Amino acid sequence: MAVQRKSARQRLVDAAFQLFSSQGVGATTTRQVADLAEVNEVTLFRQFGSKHGLLAAVMTEAEVLTSPGSFRLVAQGQIPTGQALGDFLTQCLGTLDQLSELVRSVIGEAGQFSADNSQAMGRGLQTIRDFMAEYLEALLPQGEPLRLPPEEVAGLVMALLLGYAAIDSTTASVTAEGMVEHHSPWPSRTAFIDSVVSWLLSLGPQAADTEVSLEQSGQAVTPDPWIDLPAPVVHHILQAARKAGTQTYALVYVLLGAGVAAAAVPLLTRASAIYDNSQHILLVGPQHRQVPLNQWIMGQRYGTYAKNPLTRWLKSRSDTSPALFLGPDDQPITPFRVRQLWAEVTAAIASPTGMPMTVEQARTTWCVEMLLKGLSRQDLSLLSGLPMDQLDPLVQKAQARSALAQALRLDQQSGAAAGNLGKPAEPTAAVNE
Repeated sequence: MAVQRKSARQRLVDAAFQLFSSQGVGATTTRQVADLAEVNEVTLFRQFGSKHGLLAAVMTEAEVLTSPGSFRLVAQGQIPTGQALGDFLTQCLGTLDQLSELVRSVIGEAGQFSADNSQAMGRGLQTIRDFMAEYLEALLPQGEPLRLPPEEVAGLVMALLLGYAAIDSTTASVTAEGMVEHHSPWPSRTAFIDSVVSWLLSLGPQAADTEVSLEQSGQAVTPDPWIDLPAPVVHHILQAARKAGTQTYALVYVLLGAGVAAAAVPLLTRASAIYDNSQHILLVGPQHRQVPLNQWIMGQRYGTYAKNPLTRWLKSRSDTSPALFLGPDDQPITPFRVRQLWAEVTAAIASPTGMPMTVEQARTTWCVEMLLKGLSRQDLSLLSGLPMDQLDPLVQKAQARSALAQALRLDQQSGAAAGNLGKPAEPTAAVNE
């Protein structure tokens, strides 16, 4: 079968990427790009407007930048986390070495970009950041929430790598013997990578005193993952997820109906869903923990055990992937993508706290609901995988919810009793003598 020829636009982007990377943007002419792409130079200007427009397209459309297939995702636990992070950062810097001329051109000519070109450059950098966020979140220790969202961590890492590459390239010199000497603030590249890895590994739960100091200083505070969501908000989220598509609806149903953590979603496979007319169970986590998938969520029923948002999603699929949920290109979904979909679904829904709702709150809401249904703390620990000592705030939430429900019932009873006071007495049937 003949290989399908790339479009003229894609050939121009590929040619520009090759030339910009090897000799820089300034030294590359539009005629060189057009000749390498085997198209007329007029086509280049018709497609991109200018050389800077072409550069912006390279950042958003070049296959090497938008689909970094050379980076092999290492599953957590296969090798030590520090080693996996070091290998990843080494690959990133190696890629930047190959793109050194392109990086210098992007930085050096930034002031000449139009507003549209600057926006396109920003989108390209966000694409790279999102890829790094998925990779880093898969490698960093799971369980407790990090001090910063994965995309913010990735953005900082990207800035560190770009800064190091720029400093390293401008402080290198060649000796009379032809040896390259580096005069950067770090003794070696390995030392720089080790420093970044140490910082990444230090990211852990936000300390309570830090949270208080941030609130007092007026700075933004990460939403508390232990805040559960009230029933009206939960049902609103499920309605929004239903409109967003079959897979998104199934995913949100699993998050709220089984309390599955975002980090555990990529481990779910089709074989993880076991159901019949009397039960629906998910096998969650590396230990295949058995968790019920509730058909009743916050007082409303969402299908049956055998016919619900998840089973509808499974029956609608035509792919052969064993993964329960899919990301782009039919690859298994990543924790970062789970968070993205949750954010998209909840973006237009008013939060009780006024802050964005986090995906961790879905798990908290499920745990509190299970406690209210009568599940013991020990049984919840077995089902959720959370240690017993972490359940104290959830037990307190459940007690508060129970007290609220009782207060509402008392208020309704008082209202009914007050209404009966003003009514005439019901007629009494005569007694037959």
